Parts: sequence; structure tokens; C-alpha cells
Amino acid sequence: MRSIISKLDHSLVSVEDLVQERMLLVLLLEWFNFPEVPMQDEVLELLSTLSKHPSAAQMLRDVGAVEFLTQLSPNVEPRLRAVIDGALDQLFRLPDLLPSYTAVPAAASAAAAATSSSSFHGHDAATPPGFSPTLPEEDSAKIGYFQKSRPCQTDAPPQRIAGILNISGEGEASYLGAQALGCLQQLCVGLRTRLRFHQDPGFSSAKQAGLLLFIYLFIHLLPSRASSPGTECSPRPSVLGRTCQRARGDGQDGDVASNSGSSHRGGGGAAAAQVSGQAAQSPADAVPPLDLPVLVVEDILELQLQQLNLAQFAVAIMERAIPLLKTESVHVFRRALELLSDAGLLLADSVCELVWEDRSLVGAELREKLQSCMELLGDAVSYHHQSCLTDGPHSSLVHHRMAYMATAVLTIRLLQAILPPEKASDHLPESTSVAVFHLCLDPAFGHTFPGVQEAAVAYLEQADSDGHDLHRRVMRASLWMESTCSFLKESQAEGDKNWLELLELAEHATDGLPYHQHLSVIKECVHTCSYLWRFDQPSPLLRSESQRLLLKLLSHPLQAVKTEAYASTLHLVKDCLGIQNASRPACSGIHFLLHHRVLYEISAFGLQDSAEKVNATAKDVLLFLLKGRWMMTTSTWDRFNEALYPVIPILQGYASTEDPLGKCVLLLSGGSEAPGASALPDPARLRAALRLLFTKQPTVRTAAVEHILPHLTGSGVSEAARPDLDQLTLSSLPGLYCPMNTLDITLDTCTKSFLKVESVEKLFGILTSDTVDLSLRRSATEQLAVVLQDTAMHPVLKNLGVADKVISFIMESVNGNKSMDCLLKPSFCVLRKLVYADPALRHGLAQRSPLLLGLLRASLIVKDNQGSGYEAAVLMCLLLFDEIATVEAWSEKSNMDGTLATFSLPPSVTRRYKIPFHAVTHHAVSPYCCVVTPASDLLTFAPARHALQLAWNTAWYSGLDNLLEEHRSVQSDVSEFHTALVLSEAQILSARTSHLSTGLQDCVQDIVMAAGHGSVRSALSRLRLYLLIDRLAFTHSQSHGCGETLRSLTWQSAIARFLQVHPACVEDERLLADIAAFLNVYFKRNLRTKSTCETEDTDLRWILELLLDKDTVSLCDFLLVGESQGPGGPGQGQGQGGVEEQRGQVTQRLQREITGFLTTLLHRLANTPDRICLALAGPFKSQLALCLLQSLRVSDAPRFYGLPSLERTLLGMVALTALPGWSSQCPELEPISLCSKYLIGLLEVISSFYVEWGGNSMSFMGKGVTKNAVICLLHLSHEMMAESRGKDFISQWSLGQDVGSDETNGSQLGLAWLIPLWVDRDPEVRFASLGVGRALSREPSGCQALCASCQNISGGLWGALLNILLDRRECSMVRREVGNSSRARSGSLVQSVQLGCNPCVHDEVSGVSLVGLPALKALLYHCQYFQHVANTAATCYRGRHAFHLECPTHGPQGPSPPGSTAGGQSDTDTSNSLLSQDSRLPGEPTAAAESVAMVTPDLVTAQCALLTSLLAALPDFTLAALRHDQLLKALAG
Repeated sequence: MRSIISKLDHSLVSVEDLVQERMLLVLLLEWFNFPEVPMQDEVLELLSTLSKHPSAAQMLRDVGAVEFLTQLSPNVEPRLRAVIDGALDQLFRLPDLLPSYTAVPAAASAAAAATSSSSFHGHDAATPPGFSPTLPEEDSAKIGYFQKSRPCQTDAPPQRIAGILNISGEGEASYLGAQALGCLQQLCVGLRTRLRFHQDPGFSSAKQAGLLLFIYLFIHLLPSRASSPGTECSPRPSVLGRTCQRARGDGQDGDVASNSGSSHRGGGGAAAAQVSGQAAQSPADAVPPLDLPVLVVEDILELQLQQLNLAQFAVAIMERAIPLLKTESVHVFRRALELLSDAGLLLADSVCELVWEDRSLVGAELREKLQSCMELLGDAVSYHHQSCLTDGPHSSLVHHRMAYMATAVLTIRLLQAILPPEKASDHLPESTSVAVFHLCLDPAFGHTFPGVQEAAVAYLEQADSDGHDLHRRVMRASLWMESTCSFLKESQAEGDKNWLELLELAEHATDGLPYHQHLSVIKECVHTCSYLWRFDQPSPLLRSESQRLLLKLLSHPLQAVKTEAYASTLHLVKDCLGIQNASRPACSGIHFLLHHRVLYEISAFGLQDSAEKVNATAKDVLLFLLKGRWMMTTSTWDRFNEALYPVIPILQGYASTEDPLGKCVLLLSGGSEAPGASALPDPARLRAALRLLFTKQPTVRTAAVEHILPHLTGSGVSEAARPDLDQLTLSSLPGLYCPMNTLDITLDTCTKSFLKVESVEKLFGILTSDTVDLSLRRSATEQLAVVLQDTAMHPVLKNLGVADKVISFIMESVNGNKSMDCLLKPSFCVLRKLVYADPALRHGLAQRSPLLLGLLRASLIVKDNQGSGYEAAVLMCLLLFDEIATVEAWSEKSNMDGTLATFSLPPSVTRRYKIPFHAVTHHAVSPYCCVVTPASDLLTFAPARHALQLAWNTAWYSGLDNLLEEHRSVQSDVSEFHTALVLSEAQILSARTSHLSTGLQDCVQDIVMAAGHGSVRSALSRLRLYLLIDRLAFTHSQSHGCGETLRSLTWQSAIARFLQVHPACVEDERLLADIAAFLNVYFKRNLRTKSTCETEDTDLRWILELLLDKDTVSLCDFLLVGESQGPGGPGQGQGQGGVEEQRGQVTQRLQREITGFLTTLLHRLANTPDRICLALAGPFKSQLALCLLQSLRVSDAPRFYGLPSLERTLLGMVALTALPGWSSQCPELEPISLCSKYLIGLLEVISSFYVEWGGNSMSFMGKGVTKNAVICLLHLSHEMMAESRGKDFISQWSLGQDVGSDETNGSQLGLAWLIPLWVDRDPEVRFASLGVGRALSREPSGCQALCASCQNISGGLWGALLNILLDRRECSMVRREVGNSSRARSGSLVQSVQLGCNPCVHDEVSGVSLVGLPALKALLYHCQYFQHVANTAATCYRGRHAFHLECPTHGPQGPSPPGSTAGGQSDTDTSNSLLSQDSRLPGEPTAAAESVAMVTPDLVTAQCALLTSLLAALPDFTLAALRHDQLLKALAG
């Protein structure tokens, strides 16, 4: 009872399963007939649940449950009476009219019409309603414990198996989960393989959908025969005619005839019937027709709503498997990831991007489930990401890092398959977006899987703009860090350098200073700049770029950077101008400083920096330069003075009589003979001396007078010059230009003036007239000064020469004409406004030393006359500070617009001089100061900080390889860079795990150093996980990291030692199974990626030598280990025999893994060009052939199911027999003897699994066995023909009526067993069996045997083959094989007549019989063969896929495959509902055109070859038919 309830809770059984057991209901009622009744609650609840099902309610009523429960109710506790009352209510309800198998959502019923337009790919036409994908035979035994308890149920619904995934725990629960994972994975692989099969145009068949619907209706709608006890183990005839008792579940349960033979055939069958007077009969026609129920539309609708399509199935699997990714077990994680990877591929094949726009209820439900899967994946990625950051054991951190990598790759690949990046903003869940964000910030992951990370960035850009911006900042900072390390290495390297590239690296290194704070890079930058300026003719580009770099460092916003830049500059200046270089000047090293922009930066901003270290260092730099005249060459000194001249106005602001720098600056305006004076020209010295009159320090202004006096009294000065330079006059000079207040000198800048030009010209005429009184001329000058306030009048007056006129007035007054003194003040005002508004005029006047001296004397005259000196001070200030009055002088950009260039000064000038007007300032901060991106948020945000740390360390050690190697050997000296960039132990471990080479090497090392089985298995699981991640990450790439890396490691020796000893216990076998599984994955992966041009295959050579080594235990021997009584479950291991059952499970898995591995080796051998491998292949194939032969006999033992082992054996035999000459190198048996033994075993398999000649259409069990056995027979036929050497072997292919009887002379069936295979439900079986017939018919005896087997078929062998060839619903591959067989037969028609293999037809009405060529003509004529060929050629489909996995669109799709649509449905399906095709029973006539299969070019080629043979055998008849049906025209078209 507990078992039943547990299985119900975990969906291992359903209510539908239990209601079939009538005795169960009786026993549940009898449960209460005992004195003590345990579990009353559970039993009554179960009865209540079962009573809700109509079938169970009816059975309960039949057995008297109503009376029983009524009498029981008073005798139980009150709380249980409510349960009994509820059950009674259910029993009194009327049953539903329609059968109900599962609950159908009401919303789904409303969405039935929209289902056909759903955005997932429509494979429903090739999928039976109520779709429960069938388990592959190999894995059906994995849940054998469940199947044995329900022998009537041979198909395990995937929903129930997926429910096992939710079970957690140890022991039985762990075992069930592991088996469910493997089972579902194989199911996904099988479904995807089947999907590819249906996409093949050659196997596209128009009868597939009807056959599947027929099978479904038979299984699900007819009463179950399995519920009858009489069918449990019934006597039954076999192909050989024997009667025996067989165990259930071997593939022979409930088999009925295939409907292939009785389905509608093509024109060939109909024509042959007309000739013979009777329909062509097949062995399947003997099966009585089934009385199927008639379904109404509502039944079909309900069935369709219950079915699972591929997308829903894949999503259901993923929803249950994704939570397993959070496990702590590497084994469980790997198996879950394998399942999810295959389910993801299946989902990618069945879902397209239009699902996100689908408005149907079905589409909405699928969309919600897809988002749920993405959210679960995001949670799993974040879980492992957080676990990597916490402290934990070494093994745990490695596991979580690998799990993080694997889950991240899976997530991105799934997103790429189902969600376009442009739709991520609307549909990507928040948890997934967060996981993608962390993935984008993982440089170790990006180093290993750059393509995956690029895809993640694309999704992040759409889903999280803020996160993407932060990612871009991190990537930019990482690039800067990498550039920093590259710059340091390149700059210190010897030899020639690419200086332009080096400067670019230095630029990036400077940008990255806020992040890496590696200040030593600044010194290298300064030295690089110095070096590039040493040459006499350096590259202009290198000079400008290096200067820009230097100015960026000197003006950097970070105080530490600026301090280091000035300190490095000062250190270099000291080295170049130090006393040690007195005998050998090295002043070329300071040339990079001798530029006006550099000196401007130092003077204007360095000297006034708030940091004491910076301004003190700047003073020292300038002081060394100003005092370094005798340590410089003449050219260097001249270059320095040339660069110094534009910045002298700024430097003079620091002039002082006490400070060392101030004294040196004060000497700049002194005489050239003064100690320390510069070699400035006289005009420059004069301007410098006059400029000092504007300083705020009186002592400096007094000293300036001494510098000005020689210019005033020098030679060339007129004797009439005014005023006299007496002591009183000279004493007024220091305060001459220091007014108490400041003026506003701004002008009106309107473009249009209200003044008239004529009036202005009249004023100017008055000013220039010598006859006009001076008072009027003064008034006119004053009025002109007012007019010049309007800048629109400036051009008019300048054209009239007003500037020269007022200058002449000033000079006349200075040179002795006292009458002109009244014009001085208005002349100053006029001239001031002109030079303020016109920079060109200002530049010209500022260079005229006589004018400056004249203005100085005029200013003294105005002061002596007690006049205001404001205008004179402003005018003189404008002219003396002209060098630094504009921004353009300090940048590479010219004036940005054509507007008036204003007069502006640096703030340092306005602060250190007494400027007599309100001056506009520029360069509040340095024009070379860069904008530093904020780094604090990145350095405090853990993911960003970790990314930058790893980026810096990777760049510092020149790659991740060197970084890991450095930390592997000795702890590196971290004092070389900032401590904030040092990696933690967890970060190093994560980097090691992420790095493929190091991670794989650690796995191999763990195997070598392992102390027990668990350690080795854990390392092997990690290796397999690496291979799986590699397969997911490099889907379409030919270069895979794991394969190449493993080939470079010595992993073979680590694995080989486990293959050289025989396992002594269960743990040894389990370990050997893991090793075989790893080898299988490794060689299978390399099989897909191995380049065909490689002539050596070292891996394959190694494993072959190891397997053939006599000292090594042969893996082939493990194929012969006896299997246990059944798979069993570990839960039974708690009792007696549990150890043996556990060992049986391990043994079965070992055999499965070894078989898969050996099969992979066979495939590898078929593709290797390595000669040594090919030489070793012979002994290996012979050894394997014998083992497979013995294993085939063991697999047929009736004591257990045998299907998994049998199919594994047959799969191995398929791979082996596909290799030519596989039987020729067996030392123990002759090739033909070995082939004969194979033939006996394979024929026994065919006879056992192909019952009553009707095939196995009603049982999916054994389908793979039949297919693989027939394929093996096809290979075997070619091998026997090659090895027979003229001997007749056809007799060995004949079957006796009863090989088990005592009669020695039993009649022979010959090749009659082959004929039913030609009409099998599986196209591959039909194709392979026809190939067997074609191969056997090459021998005369084979041809006779086939003809004898077809005597009961109208038209004989020719009639049977033409019936298949002309079946338009048959797939092209089968028809092509028939065409090839007929071609061979028609080409040797005369010989076949002699052998009795001629076609024969008989007309029962007339009694006429035709044999040979006339019979062939009659067959071809009546079946309209040539017309059929013409139609075939006209409908040839040249596409690669039978249907494309694309979303339905409303636009033109180009040519569609005949007989198929984009969804895989028939062209006859013209309605918009999924009911259009499946709502008819098979064989029901329709008004639409007949559905036909595709015609491929191979089929047309086979038809042409058959026509060629017919031309040779029947030339006149064939030529006449070709002309009549215009075949050549059809073929040419």
C-alpha cells in the first residue's frame, strides 16, 4: 500500500493505470474486513481518488462498493465519514459521455483553433495525439523495476520519468534520479535523431501520419487486452512455427500485423490486380480488420489538446532538470547538464523567435514556461557564482566554478536558440539578466569562451543598459591596464620600437591610472617624452603626441599622478643640468620642456597648485631652467628663451626681491649684463619692465623703474621729449598704473548701428582739421570715443585712419607740443577701444617700443596735469599682456567662430597683477587637464573589482598561463604593484579552473595522485564535464580547446593503469565504467572535429595498442559477463540479494559503456587515414567480432527482458559489419564461417521479433532490434559475397519451418521471411531488407529463392517489387532500392528466365498465362509504369530537407517540397486547424488530392537506370513507350 501511494505521489503511476486493475479495487474494500485495520486514512483517500474516475466508479459500483461503504461509515471515526461520503457522492455521479484521460484546461479548449498557428514548429503531423515519446530500448531497462510491476505498460510516459527528478535523497531516490536523467537524455537524443530522419527527403513518406494515428487509436481507445489474466503469458506461434511460453516484455507482446501491406498502394498494385483478376496479397492481409470506434470532432480535439509537441516536451524536461544544477554532486550535475544540453537542442529545433509574438493561449503558455526556464537558469548561475566567492573546501570551490561555467554556457546557448537579443529587453527575466551581467564581468570565462561572452554582452546591451554601461567601463579599464603593462614591457625592452604605438599605449596607461595606481608608469612616460625630443629633427607627429602625453600628466586631476609627474620631470632636469654634466652637456634631455605650452602649464598651473609638493617642484623645475644657462648649449638656451617669451607675463607675476625664483624672474627685464639675466631682445625686455608696473608688490614696481630708466634715457631719445625725468617724476612711476578702482571696458557688440556714417565722417573731419579750434577737436575726439562704444562703427573709423591719427596726437604731445595735452585722455580712450576690439591692431601696436615709451611719457603728462590715469593704464595693460590675452595661443584649435575675440587673461595673471579693468578670464583649469572617469564605484563593486584584479594580473604576467604558473610554483612578489590588485586564493583557484589547460592538467594530476576510487571518479567526471562544456561552447567551431589540450597532456598513462587490471569488486567495475564513458565521450568528440588531412592519429593508435596488449584486460571480454535477473532497483538492496542486484546494475552499466566506446572506436577506424591504426584494426575487429557473436547469444536468453543488451550488441554489430573485410582477419575462424555464425544469430533475432509475418507495428519494444538486425544482415550479405569465393551461401539464408523440432526433413521457408520486411512500418527496415534482397539476387540461387518466396504474390517477384516501386506514398529511398533491384533483374532477364525467375501473370477469366518478356510487358503496360516515371520526373524535389524548421510566415516561402509543408504535414492539409489531417481514420476516402511522398534525384536516377536496362531487354516496347509518354522531355525538364 505504501508503495502504491508513493508511486502516485511521485507520478510513477497514474490513476488511469490503477483503474484497470479490478482486483485492486476489491482488495481495497476488503482492507477493512480485518480486526485491526492500519492506514485507514490512506486507503479511504485512495478509494476516494479512484472513485473520481468513471471507469473505476463503474467497477466499484459493480462489486458492491456502495453497500459496503454505507455499512462501513457508522463504524469509523467521524473525520473519516466525510471521506466516505465524498466517495459515495462520486459513485452516484453519471459518467461522462466522452472518455477523459487527462484533465484538459478550459483555456486550452478555447485555444484549439489557434494551435495550428502556434510559433513552435509543428511536428504534430509526425507525432501521434497524446504524444508520450517512446523510450529507446536501451534505456527501457533502466526503469525495469517499474515496468515489471505493470507488464501491460511498455511505454513509460516522460512526464512520469521527469517526476522522478524531483525526488531527493540517498539510496533509492538517488538511484532513481540518476536513471531518470539518463533515460530522459536518451529520449531527447532519440527524438532529435527521429526529427532529422523525418527531415530527410529520401525517407519522407506520406503514410507516416496515418500509421501513427492508427497505432495511437488502437493503443489508447480499444479496451486493454493486458487487463485480462489470460494474456499474461499465452501460447503463440512464431515465425518458425513453434509454440512456447515466453516472458513478457521481449518485444513480442500483443504484436499484430502491420497495416503497411493493407494500406493503399500505388498504381502498380492496382494494375497487377487487373491483369491477374485478384488483388495482390501480402502476408499482412491475413490479419482480421479491427473494429475501431468512430471518433467525432470533439474526441480528436480533446486528443490534440492532450498531446505534447516537441517544444512542450523539451520545456517540461528542462523545468524539472534545471533545479538539479544546484547540486553539490559533480556526477549529478554532469548528468543533469547532459540532459539539458540535449533538451536544449531539441527545443532549438522546435521553437523559433515568433513564439514571443504568438498571441494564442498555447503560445502564451509556452512563452511563460520558457521564461520560467530562463529564470531557473539565471538562479542556478547566480547560485554557483556566489558559492565561488565564499570560503569553502578546495573541491567545493572547484565544483562550483565548473558548475558556474557550464550553466553559464548552457544559458547563453539556450538564449541564442530561443530568444533574439533584440527581444531580451521585454522577455529576459531579471534573475537571468543579473546572471548575464556577472558573466560579462568574468574575464577568466571570457578568456576561455570569448564567443559565449560576446553573445552574453549582446543580451546585456538589450536587457540592462546600466549594466552594459558598467561592463563597457570595466572593459575599457581592463584595456587600459593591459596597455599599462604592455607599455612598461615595451619601453624597457631593447632594440627598435614602434614609438607611435608606444605612445598610444602610454596614453591608455595614463587613462588607467585611477584604476591600477601604478605610478611608476609615469616615470617611463616622462622618459619616453624626453627621448623623443632629443633629436634635432624629430618626427612632428611623435613630438605632438608625446607633448600631449606630458601635458596630460602635468595637469592630471589626481594629485598623486600630478605629483609624480612633476617629481619625475624635476629628477630628469637635475640629471640633464646637473654639475656632473659640466664637461659633457646632456641638455638635449630637457628639450621636451622647452615649448611654450609646457612652460605655460608649469607657470600658470604648476606654480599655483594647491598641493605644496607640486608647486614647490614646479618652482624647482623653472629655477633649474632659468639658472641653467651655463649647463646648456647655445642652441638649447636660445630654444628655451624662445619658448619662455610667451609665458613671461605669467612668470613675472611671481617676480620678487626675496624668493629665489622671483629674483630670477625679476632679472628677465634687466640688462643683458646683469648676472642671471636672460638674452631677451630689447623690445621684449622693455615690455617686461613695463609689465612689472602692474604687479601688486611695491618693491617689484620700484625695481622695475630701474629697468625702465635705461630705455627712457637711452640713445635715440629726443631732447624735446616730455616730461623731464626728474626725481619727482621717477618717484611717481611705481604707482602710475595702479588705480584704486577698475573700469568696465566692455563694448556694444550689436551688428547694426543707429549712427549714420556721414555724421561719423563729419566728426572725423573736425578731428583732423588744422583750422578747427583745439577745443572743438577735443570735443570731436570725445564724441568719437563714444561712437566707438558701438563696434559696428569700428570698421568705418579704422578705414578713415583714426588709430594713426590719435597716435600722432599722443606722440606730438610727448615730443614737446603742449597744446596737444588736451587731446591725450580722449585719444587714450579711442585707442583703448580700438585695440580691445581688434586683436590684430593690438598685436601690431604691442610690438612698437617707441609707442610704448610714448604712452608711458603721455601717462606721466596726464598725471602731472592732475588728470585721470585710468584710460592710460587700461591701454597699456592691453598692449603689455597681449601675449597671453587669447586662448588660441595655448591650444591647437583656432578661434571656434567668427565673432569678436574678447580680451581674456589667465586667472593667475588677474590674481598676481593689479589689472585696472574687469578682465575676462580663461583657463580656470588647465586646458590640457583630462576628464577622469569615476573609478570609485568600480573599485568598490565586487564583481567589477574582481574583474579588474584579474585583468591587471593577467596583463602583468603576460597572460593567464604565466599568471597561473607563477602562482603554482612560488608566491609572486606582490610589492611591485598596488596591494588592492593582489588576487585572493579563491580568485586564483577560479582562474585555474576556468583555464582549460590548467584545469585539465589538474584533473589528470588528481587521477595520478588519487588515493581511492572516489577521487578518480570525481576527476573523471570533471574531465567529462570539461568536454561537455567544450561541446556546448564551440558548437560550430572546428577548433576545440579540450581536445587539443588533452592531446598535449600525458593523460593516457593515467588512464591506462586502470585498464591493465581486472576489476575485483563493484567499485572497480563502477570506476571502469566511468573510464569507458570518458573514453567514449573523448573519442566521439574528436571524431566530429578530427581533420581529414591529418595522417596520424596518436590517440586511436594508443588505445588500439592498449586493447590488443596481452597484459591488458580486454574490454571485449566484459561484453560476455552474465546479466542479472533484471535491472531492479536499489531499494530492494536493503533485503536479501541487495548486493547482487547492485552488482548487476553496475555490470549492466559497464557493458553499456564499453559497448558504446567500442562502437565509437569502430566509427573512428572508418575515418582514420593512419596506416598503423589500420594495421591494428584487423586484430581488434576480429576480437570484437567474436565477443559480439557470443554476446548476441547471451542477450537472447529468455530469463530477463534482454532488449537493452540485445540492442547494444546489435548496434555494435552494425558498426563492425559496416567496415569492409571485418571477418577476414579472425585467426580462429574462416571468414565465411564467422559470417555464417553471424547469420544464424541474426536470423534467430529476426524470427523472434517479427511475429506471424506481420511485423511489430503494435509494439515499440523490439523495433530497434529489428532495424539493427536487418542492417546487419545487409552488411553481412555484402561481406559473404566478398568472402564466398564462388561458393554458394544462399542456402544458409533460408529458414526452416521449425528448427526446434525433431524432424530432420522439415520443409524450408527459404527467403520467405524477407518478404514481410519489405512492407514493415519502418522505412529503414524496408530499405535495408530490400538491399538484402538485391544483394542475394546477384547469385542465381538467391534469385531463385526470392522468386520461390513470391509465388503466392500476383506477378511473382516482379509484381511485388513493382507494387512497391509504383507506390507514390512510399519514400524515395525504398523505391530507389526497388528500382536498383529491378534494374539488375531486368538487365539479366534472359538468364532469369533460364533460372525460372521470370515474371508470370495469369488471367483467370480467359485462362491465359504469360511468362517471361511478354509477362513483363503486360505488367509494365497495365501498371502504367512509363507514365508513372514521367510523373516522377516532373515532381522531383531537389531540396536538402523534407521540411524546414522555420516559423510559419505569411509571405512567399519559395518552392515547397511535394507532399510536405514547412511544418512537416501533407500538402493536402489546407485548413488552418490541426484537425485537418488527423481527424480521418486510415483508409477513409477524402475529397482532396491523394497525398504523395517526395521524389528525390536519387529515385529519378534509379528510374533512369531501370529504363536503360529495359531498353536493352525490350527495345521496341520501351522506345514506343518513351515516345508516347514523352519521357525524355520530362526527364530533361
